[in-house]
Amino acid sequence: MKPKKGLTIEECVKKAEKFIESQGVCLLLYDIKGSRNFEINEFIQKRAEIQESLNNKFSKYMPKNDLDVMGIFKKGFQIQRGDAAVAGINSAEVIPEIINYQKEMFPDVPLYWSVAKNGFDKKGYI
Repeated sequence: MKPKKGLTIEECVKKAEKFIESQGVCLLLYDIKGSRNFEINEFIQKRAEIQESLNNKFSKYMPKNDLDVMGIFKKGFQIQRGDAAVAGINSAEVIPEIINYQKEMFPDVPLYWSVAKNGFDKKGYI
């Protein structure tokens, strides 16, 4: 049996609350479900649109990321590998807004969501 990928909104919020309480920030991650089913140009365009839209809409909750994610110390969602992105966030309460906004604005691109303590938290990665 394959391990479960991603977390529910409630699970993301609960993990984020714990990490934000102890360190002021955590990582919010997403991974595109079934990205292999997209044509490559469509995939690249959709990935960029999602990233730009989330970064613009929720930037006030995304401080410069200093949680050591592969040496990337930038603000907002950054592509981590082919179909995944990660951002530092400072509010667990905004997670439902972010996820629901993505589902509303990009219903044709389903995502897995997760939360990690930092770039070394392999349990949080999708």
